[in-house]
Amino acid sequence: MRLTLLSRASRGTVLALGTAALVAAAALPAHSAVNVTDLGTLPGHTSSLAYGINPWGVTVGYSANAQGVSRPVRWAANGNITDLGTLPGDVSGTAFVVNASGTIAGRSVAADKSERAVVWRPNSAPVQLQGLPGSVKSRAYSINTFGTVAGFSATPDNVYKAMRWDSDGKAVHLPPLPGGTASSAGSINNSGVTVGYSLQNGFQNAVRWNADGTPVPLGGILPGDDSSQASWVNDLGVTVGNSFKAGKFYDGPYHAVRWNQQGQVVPLAPLPGHTGSAAYGINNLGVAAGFSYSPGGVYHAVTWSPDGTVTDLGVAWPSGATEAYAVNDSGTAVGSLTTGAGVLRAARWRS
Repeated sequence: MRLTLLSRASRGTVLALGTAALVAAAALPAHSAVNVTDLGTLPGHTSSLAYGINPWGVTVGYSANAQGVSRPVRWAANGNITDLGTLPGDVSGTAFVVNASGTIAGRSVAADKSERAVVWRPNSAPVQLQGLPGSVKSRAYSINTFGTVAGFSATPDNVYKAMRWDSDGKAVHLPPLPGGTASSAGSINNSGVTVGYSLQNGFQNAVRWNADGTPVPLGGILPGDDSSQASWVNDLGVTVGNSFKAGKFYDGPYHAVRWNQQGQVVPLAPLPGHTGSAAYGINNLGVAAGFSYSPGGVYHAVTWSPDGTVTDLGVAWPSGATEAYAVNDSGTAVGSLTTGAGVLRAARWRS
């Protein structure tokens, strides 16, 4: 889920007209015939991260200044970066996903840290999506080709509720599994199938919502773990996500998993010698993206082929780390790299 992504990435008012002045994207050393590119930042900013990529190579994420204030951004296929802008009066934001027509979904954040789910249509200012009554935290994590959005809205007492917003903006609450108390949606495909998690007795359980909103348990909790979450679903219904121990974060460790169309789960192995892995994206060809990490905590961006073979996309520098969060049908992955100086930068990998 991008709930986890956002917390990990945190380590490190007017729509901008035209394209902002560029920080030139620099080609970095190739690893195993994979070319990695630092996508750069907005002028005057120091860090960035990419969360989503569409079929044409348009990439979205955020760019942040030295004070940690982030702006939602779009990188064109040629690397040009644009500030997408926030809702009037808001000070920061994040773009999580972009669909084939260029519509983007994410969040806009006010000075008091309240968050609103938003969509940016091409060449337009952001539009707020309706949250739950009294909500001060809503995010839009996924958008399909038809403009249907998935994410969550929190109640005033911060209980997450999975949400789907139809293309006309109508908000639909996606219920948790029976007995569940909270939920969040991370991805929606072009058939309207949505995936995420349902909170049962304090533990996350991976869930799929059918197009009619009916929740179906996916399971996927591996031996030794107690929780699971579904991160992304492709148009064929193949899903990726993670099995883990509640409260341990990546120290648990995480175990990347994939569910086939019938809902059967298969672990996605980390790199040889590594102790954990996490999967956050999958394309329509069955290639999954995420990262694998060593006992020393060095993260390597990876992809998994449909048969489960893991490929190391490498680290940009010996002391740096890389993480992949999404992959399009051309096999281009996006995410982040950490420079030798410890700076987080948006990255793109092409074979």
